[in-house]
Amino acid sequence: MSVDGPLSHLPGGWKTAVTVTGPVHRDADGYLTPGDETRTVDGCLIAPATATTPGLTDPATSQAPADTATLYAPPDTPIHHLDTVTIPPGHALAGSWQVEATPAVWPMGVVATLTRR
Repeated sequence: MSVDGPLSHLPGGWKTAVTVTGPVHRDADGYLTPGDETRTVDGCLIAPATATTPGLTDPATSQAPADTATLYAPPDTPIHHLDTVTIPPGHALAGSWQVEATPAVWPMGVVATLTRR
């Protein structure tokens, strides 16, 4: 494994640049509002995690995520819980996603669980 991490060994076509906006904060009315800081992160891999259909008896049916994905980013990528990650058009998982939990940081990179609600 190189110092650059495992993503450096993947074919270029598998990797994509994503736009990260955040952090999310509450405005004066209490609504969640994306932050003004936008950054582009090159060399990311986005993989599908699960796709669920909430059951009719699930009490939080309207709040359950419909899709989840995993973002594998290069080492030292600044990404945080509740940031918005935008995957470009043309990618199978294109669109806006939210970082579901605190990303896992390790020497080989950053791993974040994303949800699309």
